[in-house]
Amino acid sequence: MAQDYYYRREILKIFDCDDEFLNRLEQEDLVRAVRIASSGDVVFTADQMERIRIIHNLVTELEVNLPGCEVILEMRENMMRMQEQFDAILAQLARQLKERLP
Repeated sequence: MAQDYYYRREILKIFDCDDEFLNRLEQEDLVRAVRIASSGDVVFTADQMERIRIIHNLVTELEVNLPGCEVILEMRENMMRMQEQFDAILAQLARQLKERLP
């Protein structure tokens, strides 16, 4: 089972990157850390961890700059929303077909 949140030091270790990289992502509003109310620790959610993974790959493997990463992430999110809508339409059509067939 995947973790619900990741500490900053875990992310730095997983991606073998420096603190400056993560700071830039936060400054550019590409990722957002959250504070755990009970402990006051600053962590990243699993969703934010996935965004960091994608950005890290885009930057290191494809040499995409951060504004380009932002565009790619936005397009990815739009595509995922469209896929969900498409799946819902297909499910609705399947239900309607079942109702009409004897």
